[in-house]
Amino acid sequence: MKYLVRIVLAVFLVLNLSCKEKENVIPTCDILTPADGDKVMQGDQVKISVVAEDSDGTIVGIEVYIDGVEMGRMEASSYEYIWDTDDALEGEYIISAVARDDSDGGVADNITVLLDVAGGLNPDLSYGKVTDYDGNSYSTLEIGEQTWMAENLRVTHYADGSAIPLVNDGTAWEMLESSAKAYCWFENQTGNGDVYGGLYTWAAAANQGVCPDGWHLPGDAEWKELEIYLGMTQDQADKPDWRGTDEGGQIKERGFSHWEAPNAGGNNSSGFTVIPGGFRSPKGGFYSLGKDATFWTADEEINTDRAWYRAINFEKERVYRHYNDKNQGLSVRCVKDLI
Repeated sequence: MKYLVRIVLAVFLVLNLSCKEKENVIPTCDILTPADGDKVMQGDQVKISVVAEDSDGTIVGIEVYIDGVEMGRMEASSYEYIWDTDDALEGEYIISAVARDDSDGGVADNITVLLDVAGGLNPDLSYGKVTDYDGNSYSTLEIGEQTWMAENLRVTHYADGSAIPLVNDGTAWEMLESSAKAYCWFENQTGNGDVYGGLYTWAAAANQGVCPDGWHLPGDAEWKELEIYLGMTQDQADKPDWRGTDEGGQIKERGFSHWEAPNAGGNNSSGFTVIPGGFRSPKGGFYSLGKDATFWTADEEINTDRAWYRAINFEKERVYRHYNDKNQGLSVRCVKDLI
């Protein structure tokens, strides 16, 4: 009898287990293209390719989202969606794909892409030209009552033909006095100089003749005039540290050819086309290429070894104003003499 009971119980357990619902295996979902971290250009037709698999059932649909907005869906195990980026703004975008199976199981794959735009000068504005002693040509433009260079200075001689001392060695740079005239290229690479211009000590930048004939290193007041023309109030312009609202964005080159993301507010509506050449510290180190643009003014801080400068940052839309050690290596923009 006991033996019979064991058989009945065993049969019952087997039947009971077989009647239980089998646990659903979540499907897989993969975005094949573009790859995570890819850069695409505004105007591209970006193919978003997705595949999904379900080991214990059937894929019933795939959905594609961009920054949380559904762009399309298909009842299939693979899907290709074409993203038309003509009207998309530059910046980072999250692309998501969601796959669902016939048991209402779902899974998502997410990637991030950077949508870039063509950098360079503002194509909607007119530019002139000026040439330095070395024969380098620079684009120029009028902003308000001023005429500015739209590129960073990269000259190696003064207007009288005398050479500006090139100092590559970090220890030698650290030994420079506040009155020393010197320049370098970022990380001592001439290729960086071709793109971002030179990094000059204040004495080199403020020396008469560093700018082309008829041009000069702008003073603090001339930088303020530019900033006020772009929308800053006089009270804001007179303050140190970060000032204004979006004036930094108005003078930054668009996109990520030179600026790191997010290049906050960078629309280059002014045409000034600031690119981030970084700086060289008094200790001789190089910093912030792609993140910061720094520019000397002609004005010294009274009774110090410092001078006023401007900085524009990749994460900010405003403009920084303060004074800095004169043996820093900063970029230079020239402004045209008033007639």
